[in-house]
Amino acid sequence: MVQIMTLTDIAERLNQDYGPQSKKGKKAEKAEKLPAAFFITDHTAVPDPEKIIARLSKKCGVIFRDYDHLERKQLGQQLSRACRDRGLIFLVAGDVELAQSLTADGVHLPEGKMAQAKDIHTAHPHWIITAACHSLSALKQAEGLPLDAALIAPVFPTLSHPETLSGASTTLGITGVQDMVAATDLPLYALGGITKENAGQLIGSGIVGLAAIRGFEGEETP
Repeated sequence: MVQIMTLTDIAERLNQDYGPQSKKGKKAEKAEKLPAAFFITDHTAVPDPEKIIARLSKKCGVIFRDYDHLERKQLGQQLSRACRDRGLIFLVAGDVELAQSLTADGVHLPEGKMAQAKDIHTAHPHWIITAACHSLSALKQAEGLPLDAALIAPVFPTLSHPETLSGASTTLGITGVQDMVAATDLPLYALGGITKENAGQLIGSGIVGLAAIRGFEGEETP
Protein backbone atom coordinates (compact mmCIF):
# COMPACT_ATOMS: atom_id res chain seq x y z
CA MET A 1 0.00 0.00 0.00
CA VAL A 2 1.41 3.38 -1.03
CA GLN A 3 1.54 5.86 1.83
CA ILE A 4 0.34 9.35 0.93
CA MET A 5 2.71 12.09 2.05
CA THR A 6 1.29 14.75 4.34
CA LEU A 7 1.99 18.43 3.82
CA THR A 8 4.46 18.23 6.70
CA ASP A 9 6.21 15.24 5.10
CA ILE A 10 6.70 17.22 1.90
CA ALA A 11 7.88 20.31 3.80
CA GLU A 12 10.42 18.25 5.73
CA ARG A 13 11.67 16.70 2.49
CA LEU A 14 12.16 20.17 1.00
CA ASN A 15 13.92 21.33 4.16
CA GLN A 16 16.27 18.34 4.15
CA ASP A 17 17.11 18.83 0.48
CA TYR A 18 17.91 22.45 1.25
CA GLY A 19 20.50 21.55 3.88
CA PRO A 20 24.24 20.83 3.59
CA GLN A 21 23.84 19.57 0.02
CA SER A 22 22.62 23.02 -1.09
CA LYS A 23 24.76 24.49 -3.85
CA LYS A 24 24.62 27.84 -2.05
CA GLY A 25 26.42 27.56 1.27
CA LYS A 26 24.93 30.75 2.70
CA LYS A 27 21.47 29.33 2.16
CA ALA A 28 22.08 26.22 4.24
CA GLU A 29 23.77 28.22 6.99
CA LYS A 30 20.92 30.74 7.30
CA ALA A 31 18.27 28.01 7.15
CA GLU A 32 19.52 26.06 10.16
CA LYS A 33 17.19 27.80 12.59
CA LEU A 34 14.20 27.83 10.25
CA PRO A 35 11.26 25.39 10.48
CA ALA A 36 10.28 23.19 7.57
CA ALA A 37 6.80 24.73 7.43
CA PHE A 38 4.77 27.62 8.77
CA PHE A 39 1.11 27.46 9.72
CA ILE A 40 -0.33 30.96 9.21
CA THR A 41 -3.32 31.79 11.36
CA ASP A 42 -6.51 33.28 9.95
CA HIS A 43 -9.58 32.95 12.18
CA THR A 44 -11.94 33.36 9.21
CA ALA A 45 -10.40 30.51 7.24
CA VAL A 46 -9.37 28.34 10.22
CA PRO A 47 -11.56 29.14 13.26
CA ASP A 48 -9.73 26.78 15.64
CA PRO A 49 -5.97 27.38 15.21
CA GLU A 50 -5.13 25.70 18.51
CA LYS A 51 -6.40 22.41 17.10
CA ILE A 52 -3.96 22.74 14.20
CA ILE A 53 -1.09 23.77 16.50
CA ALA A 54 -1.71 20.73 18.71
CA ARG A 55 -1.08 18.47 15.70
CA LEU A 56 1.87 20.25 14.12
CA SER A 57 5.21 18.51 13.83
CA LYS A 58 8.02 19.85 16.02
CA LYS A 59 9.68 20.93 12.77
CA CYS A 60 6.91 23.43 12.05
CA GLY A 61 6.39 27.02 13.15
CA VAL A 62 3.43 29.38 13.45
CA ILE A 63 2.92 32.88 12.07
CA PHE A 64 0.23 34.66 14.05
CA ARG A 65 -1.53 36.91 11.55
CA ASP A 66 -5.22 37.61 12.34
CA TYR A 67 -4.71 41.36 11.87
CA ASP A 68 -8.41 42.18 12.16
CA HIS A 69 -9.27 39.94 15.13
CA LEU A 70 -11.21 41.97 17.71
CA GLU A 71 -9.23 40.41 20.55
CA ARG A 72 -5.91 39.93 18.78
CA LYS A 73 -3.72 40.27 21.86
CA GLN A 74 -5.76 37.75 23.85
CA LEU A 75 -5.75 35.29 20.96
CA GLY A 76 -2.02 35.83 20.57
CA GLN A 77 -1.48 34.99 24.23
CA GLN A 78 -3.35 31.72 23.81
CA LEU A 79 -1.50 30.73 20.66
CA SER A 80 1.94 31.77 21.88
CA ARG A 81 1.37 29.65 24.99
CA ALA A 82 0.27 26.70 22.86
CA CYS A 83 3.40 27.03 20.71
CA ARG A 84 5.66 27.39 23.73
CA ASP A 85 4.17 24.26 25.29
CA ARG A 86 4.98 22.31 22.12
CA GLY A 87 8.36 23.91 21.42
CA LEU A 88 7.23 25.50 18.15
CA ILE A 89 8.66 28.71 16.69
CA PHE A 90 6.12 31.52 17.03
CA LEU A 91 6.24 34.69 14.92
CA VAL A 92 3.88 37.67 15.07
CA ALA A 93 2.90 39.30 11.80
CA GLY A 94 3.34 43.05 11.43
CA ASP A 95 3.48 44.15 15.08
CA VAL A 96 6.80 44.44 16.91
CA GLU A 97 5.27 45.60 20.19
CA LEU A 98 2.86 42.67 20.24
CA ALA A 99 5.71 40.28 19.43
CA GLN A 100 7.63 41.66 22.41
CA SER A 101 4.70 41.35 24.78
CA LEU A 102 4.06 37.76 23.69
CA THR A 103 7.75 36.84 23.97
CA ALA A 104 7.65 35.72 20.35
CA ASP A 105 10.60 34.27 18.46
CA GLY A 106 10.38 37.05 15.90
CA VAL A 107 8.18 38.80 13.39
CA HIS A 108 6.80 38.34 9.89
CA LEU A 109 6.54 41.53 7.83
CA PRO A 110 4.10 42.30 5.01
CA GLU A 111 5.87 43.23 1.79
CA GLY A 112 5.14 46.94 2.28
CA LYS A 113 6.76 46.94 5.72
CA MET A 114 9.88 44.89 5.03
CA ALA A 115 12.14 47.96 5.27
CA GLN A 116 11.48 47.88 9.02
CA ALA A 117 13.68 44.78 9.22
CA LYS A 118 16.84 46.85 9.77
CA ASP A 119 15.56 48.58 12.89
CA ILE A 120 13.94 45.40 14.18
CA HIS A 121 17.15 43.42 13.75
CA THR A 122 19.14 46.10 15.55
CA ALA A 123 16.72 46.06 18.49
CA HIS A 124 16.23 42.28 18.50
CA PRO A 125 19.30 40.63 16.92
CA HIS A 126 18.23 37.12 17.93
CA TRP A 127 14.74 37.31 16.43
CA ILE A 128 13.74 35.44 13.30
CA ILE A 129 12.53 37.98 10.75
CA THR A 130 10.64 36.96 7.62
CA ALA A 131 8.83 38.97 4.97
CA ALA A 132 6.29 38.45 2.22
CA CYS A 133 7.44 38.86 -1.39
CA HIS A 134 5.12 38.78 -4.39
CA SER A 135 7.56 39.62 -7.18
CA LEU A 136 11.20 39.50 -8.19
CA SER A 137 11.56 43.23 -7.54
CA ALA A 138 10.31 42.76 -3.97
CA LEU A 139 12.69 39.85 -3.53
CA LYS A 140 15.61 42.02 -4.64
CA GLN A 141 14.63 44.56 -1.99
CA ALA A 142 14.45 41.77 0.60
CA GLU A 143 17.96 40.62 -0.26
CA GLY A 144 19.45 43.84 1.07
CA LEU A 145 17.73 43.49 4.44
CA PRO A 146 18.56 41.43 7.55
CA LEU A 147 15.86 38.87 6.82
CA ASP A 148 16.09 35.18 7.61
CA ALA A 149 13.63 34.12 4.91
CA ALA A 150 10.94 35.31 2.53
CA LEU A 151 7.50 33.86 1.88
CA ILE A 152 6.82 34.03 -1.86
CA ALA A 153 3.20 34.07 -2.99
CA PRO A 154 0.79 33.19 -4.40
CA VAL A 155 2.27 29.99 -5.81
CA PHE A 156 -1.05 28.32 -6.69
CA PRO A 157 -4.64 29.62 -6.96
CA THR A 158 -5.93 30.29 -3.46
CA LEU A 159 -9.13 31.21 -1.64
CA SER A 160 -7.21 33.97 0.12
CA HIS A 161 -6.93 35.70 -3.25
CA PRO A 162 -10.13 34.85 -5.16
CA GLU A 163 -8.84 36.66 -8.24
CA THR A 164 -6.33 33.83 -8.72
CA LEU A 165 -9.16 31.28 -8.84
CA SER A 166 -10.94 33.12 -11.64
CA GLY A 167 -7.76 33.69 -13.61
CA ALA A 168 -8.06 37.47 -13.26
CA SER A 169 -4.68 37.45 -11.49
CA THR A 170 -1.77 35.14 -12.23
CA THR A 171 0.14 32.95 -9.78
CA LEU A 172 3.86 32.25 -9.59
CA GLY A 173 3.51 28.60 -10.51
CA ILE A 174 6.47 26.21 -10.45
CA THR A 175 8.42 28.23 -13.01
CA GLY A 176 7.97 31.45 -11.03
CA VAL A 177 9.16 29.74 -7.87
CA GLN A 178 12.24 28.42 -9.64
CA ASP A 179 13.00 31.87 -11.05
CA MET A 180 12.85 33.38 -7.56
CA VAL A 181 15.07 30.67 -6.09
CA ALA A 182 17.63 31.27 -8.82
CA ALA A 183 17.60 35.03 -8.17
CA THR A 184 18.50 35.00 -4.47
CA ASP A 185 20.48 33.42 -1.65
CA LEU A 186 17.61 34.13 0.73
CA PRO A 187 15.74 31.02 1.95
CA LEU A 188 12.25 30.97 0.42
CA TYR A 189 8.96 29.44 1.54
CA ALA A 190 6.17 28.74 -0.93
CA LEU A 191 2.79 30.17 0.09
CA GLY A 192 -0.62 30.34 -1.56
CA GLY A 193 -2.91 27.43 -2.33
CA ILE A 194 -0.41 24.94 -0.88
CA THR A 195 -1.93 21.49 -0.22
CA LYS A 196 -0.59 17.98 0.16
CA GLU A 197 -2.00 17.27 -3.31
CA ASN A 198 0.09 19.90 -5.10
CA ALA A 199 3.06 20.55 -2.81
CA GLY A 200 4.96 17.57 -4.19
CA GLN A 201 5.43 19.53 -7.41
CA LEU A 202 7.79 21.80 -5.47
CA ILE A 203 10.26 19.05 -4.57
CA GLY A 204 13.52 19.91 -6.28
CA SER A 205 12.60 23.58 -6.71
CA GLY A 206 15.14 24.76 -4.13
CA ILE A 207 12.77 26.27 -1.57
CA VAL A 208 13.43 25.80 2.15
CA GLY A 209 9.86 24.82 3.05
CA LEU A 210 6.14 25.51 2.83
CA ALA A 211 3.66 27.93 4.38
CA ALA A 212 -0.09 27.49 4.47
CA ILE A 213 -3.31 28.60 6.12
CA ARG A 214 -5.82 25.87 5.25
CA GLY A 215 -3.30 23.27 4.14
CA PHE A 216 -2.79 21.73 7.58
CA GLU A 217 -6.48 21.08 8.26
CA GLY A 218 -7.26 17.41 8.67
CA GLU A 219 -3.60 16.49 8.80
CA GLU A 220 -2.76 13.97 11.49
CA THR A 221 0.87 14.57 12.44
CA PRO A 222 2.38 12.79 15.45
